[in-house]
Amino acid sequence: MKTERFAARVVLGIVLLVLFALVGTAHADVLWKDKFEQALGRGAAPQLVEEYGGEYIPPIWERMWLEEIFTRLAAQAERREIEYSLSVLNTFEQNAFALPGGYIFLTRGLLQLINGDETKLAAVLGHEIAHVEKRHGINAVLRQLSLTIAFEMGMIWLDVLPPELVRVASVTLLELLKRGWGRDAEYEADLLGQHLAVRAGFDPIGAVAMLDDLLDADPEQMPTHIFSSHPDTRNRRNRVEENIISFWSEPEPLGGKRQAEIAELGRILTQNRRTDPRSRFALSLSESPLDAGLLVYDQQRQETLVWLNDKIVQTFSWSPTGETLAVVVHDGPNSALVLLNRHGYVVEEWSPDPDQGTLTSISWSPDGKMLALGLTDAVVVTYVDCPVQIPVSGVAGGTDPIWLDDGLHFRRGELWYRSEPPTVEPVEVSNPVPRVLQRRRILSPTVIREEGSIRLTRPSLTLP
Repeated sequence: MKTERFAARVVLGIVLLVLFALVGTAHADVLWKDKFEQALGRGAAPQLVEEYGGEYIPPIWERMWLEEIFTRLAAQAERREIEYSLSVLNTFEQNAFALPGGYIFLTRGLLQLINGDETKLAAVLGHEIAHVEKRHGINAVLRQLSLTIAFEMGMIWLDVLPPELVRVASVTLLELLKRGWGRDAEYEADLLGQHLAVRAGFDPIGAVAMLDDLLDADPEQMPTHIFSSHPDTRNRRNRVEENIISFWSEPEPLGGKRQAEIAELGRILTQNRRTDPRSRFALSLSESPLDAGLLVYDQQRQETLVWLNDKIVQTFSWSPTGETLAVVVHDGPNSALVLLNRHGYVVEEWSPDPDQGTLTSISWSPDGKMLALGLTDAVVVTYVDCPVQIPVSGVAGGTDPIWLDDGLHFRRGELWYRSEPPTVEPVEVSNPVPRVLQRRRILSPTVIREEGSIRLTRPSLTLP
């Protein structure tokens, strides 16, 4: 009797599944898929933790830093039925995972590679959250087990989720996880993860910088599936670099009064940036435009130096902090940007594409992390620590960039325009260790006055 009732429930479930498929009820599809997804992730998570050496508990300050960044990113997720969680795996393999149901994992090795860079961490976590948002894991399992799922879904509608089904699906999930969700899924997660990071207040450059790190990483530290199933890392990097411009505001023309103000502010800012913010070096261009080098007077050592003595310098500008000097030089028939540290050593060189024209001017962002480059008829932005080209002026072009607190300004003909970068909110974590006032011993000599004279005795240890 029980067997007959169970068989009837199975048949009824299959009939219901077919009916739902025929009528295309999207809501019903989401209901059973969400339930199965959460059970699948919950079942696979312990196996993944065990396979990768258990869970690593970072020091309290690092744990609070991770939680702050993860919380900001998870708050931007649109799937409200998912409760996201983050765990660090105790392995030095450089990797990250996302299981269906919102289980996010980061390895200790990748955390070490990130090295405290909040933009890179936001890019990695945003990418993994994007996999869950787009259901890449659960969809991969359903495709792999399509025949089994089609038979078993009838029982799911009757609130019967067979443990054996979850077990088999969990094993399948972990096997698929090692091979990756596929190239299209990685591309989609890259871009959506970048959007999640920006909405959470992080700089979109983190995705580019993280992929640069992967390009430079030791292949022995990287899991083999990264190269076999993921898209070419260089292509991924190019895509997220091209996507950065979508986070900048469209250039808007300024009012008439503001036009004159910008021109004057630009002149003052250009002059100020020629002065070393730390007041050590006095720089000047050679009197002859054909003479090579940048004349430098070191006011601390009181000696005259020549930096870039093999290049013809056109203009230069100190970063707001005085840590980096940006110099525009003639490089044969073209021009180039050279970045020097504050002691005159070259740290980076960049030459524009000949189709972009000649580099004529530069302007630092107020935080000193970016440079606006004025070309013949285009303004592009690059980062000091990550070479990218962001075409801020668009197809209409522009010249003479001036970066102020309210955005990047540039000229089109006689009119000034302004564009704003995405808003970045720094991560602030309160000190988890309370400040304790310690009692320290102090050496206090004793003063003795004798007949108009003063004598000091040997100091004795006293407590304040």
